[in-house]
Amino acid sequence: MTFIEKAYAKINLFLDVIGRRKDGFHDIKSVMQSVSLCDTLTVSAEKADRVEIILTSNINSLPTNNTNLVYRSALAYMSKFSILAKVDIYLEKNIPIGAGLGGGSSDAAATLRAINKIFGLASEAELIELAAEIGSDVPFCLIGGSAICTGRGERIEKLKVGSLMHFVIAIGDDRISTPEAYGRLDEKYGAFADGKYKSREETINIIAARIENGGNVSDLLYNIFESVTELESIDKIKEIMAKNGAESCLMSGSGPAVFGIFKNSSDAKITQAMLTEAGFTAFVCHTV
Repeated sequence: MTFIEKAYAKINLFLDVIGRRKDGFHDIKSVMQSVSLCDTLTVSAEKADRVEIILTSNINSLPTNNTNLVYRSALAYMSKFSILAKVDIYLEKNIPIGAGLGGGSSDAAATLRAINKIFGLASEAELIELAAEIGSDVPFCLIGGSAICTGRGERIEKLKVGSLMHFVIAIGDDRISTPEAYGRLDEKYGAFADGKYKSREETINIIAARIENGGNVSDLLYNIFESVTELESIDKIKEIMAKNGAESCLMSGSGPAVFGIFKNSSDAKITQAMLTEAGFTAFVCHTV
């Protein structure tokens, strides 16, 4: 039995950190949005006398062992339900790796969905529980669409998208790791203790209402990581987007991907061409 699952990238229309937890993680408040840029997973399984997971990809440098979230997701599902089977997974990567677009988390979520279609043993609640154990963004990617995400990101309040939104997403060659980005936040804001940082979490309800009513959220975009991520590519990308009619631009996640909101796909395609000419990797996409 074989299933094909799309793994959609996500962007953060709003991302704030409201505190550091005792376990070392951070509590966040975010509005996450799935976009049409995606990876594709082809998952098949057959009965066997032991657990075997074979992961291959169009990206030769991609790890295919238990350091990969796809592999770990398949193993977690099979372990939870004591399944003995050979599982073959082919991952076609289109989402840039380590760009703040949740590609790895979305791949993990798609793996859980596909394997559950094959074996049918997990309830939605059990899938979400498994997803949370794998990674903070995996529960959102499992559900997709638009949502307010709190806690480490694993608590999801689904939103209804009132209208289609058009985006250009662009990435330069420079990178910053998520742990490093959080470390910079802790250093700048005193590990979020003693009121050294005033969160903007009240804005999130306004964004949510506008999304559900088809309103424009461009003036409300916010990402706390922009205060500590100093990458030359981000400013250059934003400059090109602004010159070509972007209503607003923001870094997604801990970067370095930047997205711009555009009135229509035609303006987005023109901007994509300009960014590509300038040496950036750029995609046109929309809400899903």
